[in-house]
Amino acid sequence: MIPLRKPVYLMLYAIILQNTFACIVNPRDPDPTVRPTDPVPTTVAETGGVPKDCMKCICQVESNCAIPNPVCKDDVGSLSCGPYQIKEAYYQDAEDYVENLGTDWKSCTKTFDCSERCVQAYMARYAIESRIGHDPTCEDFARIHNGGPNGYKKESTKGYWQKVKKCLNI
Repeated sequence: MIPLRKPVYLMLYAIILQNTFACIVNPRDPDPTVRPTDPVPTTVAETGGVPKDCMKCICQVESNCAIPNPVCKDDVGSLSCGPYQIKEAYYQDAEDYVENLGTDWKSCTKTFDCSERCVQAYMARYAIESRIGHDPTCEDFARIHNGGPNGYKKESTKGYWQKVKKCLNI
């Protein structure tokens, strides 16, 4: 018998694990842990981020969930860009929290992927239990998105939350 070298052994082990995992999980199922009968997660603790339904409704309220043309528009004296209408300071806060968010603010907001990562990073920084005193809900995420780090407690963000809430049908 020919002795196996360590790299070959590791490669074979990885192939065995990969094939075993492929038999357990259907690769065409986007999220095998969620079934139509499962309750929709609504908190960061349950999802590890802003829940999909909440993200979708924030996007819907901001831009009808489309990449605007032009990408940026004037909003209360500064530019807001992309499907989530992200301001430069918002992007900077998110980028300061996670490395390699995107090339730059305007380029990032031209794509759904980078824009969503930006929102998730911003929320991971500001919409956390230790900051707001409870497990964040979609209301907290929406109001922080609209009103900044302390938006969850600003009276001025309640109208925005009502728009997101209407989209959620709750």
